[in-house]
This record gives sequence, structure tokens and C-alpha cells, in this order.
Amino acid sequence: MNTAQGFYEVYKSLPKKVQKEVIDLITHDNEDYIQICLPALVDGLTELKEIKAGNKQSRPVSELLKELKDGV
Repeated sequence: MNTAQGFYEVYKSLPKKVQKEVIDLITHDNEDYIQICLPALVDGLTELKEIKAGNKQSRPVSELLKELKDGV
């Protein structure tokens, strides 16, 4: 599976509202954009696959926000 196919598989699994936001981010022609570190994206996708497969438990959003605030 190439990168585009992997991205599309993840995209298909997103709620419709989030799919629209992703499309808006991709097609937005402004300089206000989000830079995403590729290794972090790959880690996130791997973690998502593990959660969906039942190999890893999901975490509450509050824990994610705490990590973002702490810069972990």
C-alpha cells in the first residue's frame, strides 16, 4: 500500500465533518496552514491501527490535551 492509499483508508474512516475539515485544509489557498511532522503522522496512524485492531486502548481527550500542553 502506498502513502496515498494509506491516507485514503484513514480518511474514509473519519466522520463526515472531519473529512470536510481535511478537504478544507488540503484545498485552502492561504498561508495559514498546519505543518505536520511526517514521523509523528506515521506514529499516529500506527497507533490508530492498533486501537482499531484492539491491540491498544484509546485514551481520553483530556490526556491528549495534557500532553499537548506539556509538550510531550
